[in-house]
Amino acid sequence: MDEQKNEHDDDVLIDTICAGCDLPFPVNDLGLCDDCFAKLERDLIRARDWDYSTTAFITPPDQLEALRERIIRDYGADYELIASPETAKKPKRKNKRSHSRATQRKREIAAQAVKDYSTEDVLQAARNFIRERDEEWVNISRVMQHLYETFYRLKPKHLGQPGKKYKSLLKFLEDYPSDFELREDADKRGLYWIRLI
Repeated sequence: MDEQKNEHDDDVLIDTICAGCDLPFPVNDLGLCDDCFAKLERDLIRARDWDYSTTAFITPPDQLEALRERIIRDYGADYELIASPETAKKPKRKNKRSHSRATQRKREIAAQAVKDYSTEDVLQAARNFIRERDEEWVNISRVMQHLYETFYRLKPKHLGQPGKKYKSLLKFLEDYPSDFELREDADKRGLYWIRLI
């Protein structure tokens, strides 16, 4: 009868689960099986966490660095069970700008922007924008901003006659003197004004 009981005890699953590998094994007071405890020891030594390592506790202080080097040589520098101190100190940064008002505005503009357009569409949008202003001369920066917001991923080099590669909307609009007159501001260099002909 006792032999049957002993055979039965050998087949019984252990009701403890290792906190490291989530497998049913006998565990120590930390809740780790022998393999996971050995991994934890090596990780603590890699991190120079001498106060928490049992192995480091029984190692003379002048030999601790040699112990660490031996662990890294034999098992590698990568942490096996715990997160490396660098990873723990630097949590993943959330992109703060992704929720900013400017980003949300850009997304709204992109969602409403015209995706299929021609050179004439861009010229007509510029004419309409200038016509709607109450000023004779309009700041060309406002016109360009309106065009960039109206047309999805507007690229000046794709506008105009074939073979023309405009580097800016200013150069593009300058190339239509029958529609627009441009002048540089007398006081502020680089500031341009535009009006309809």
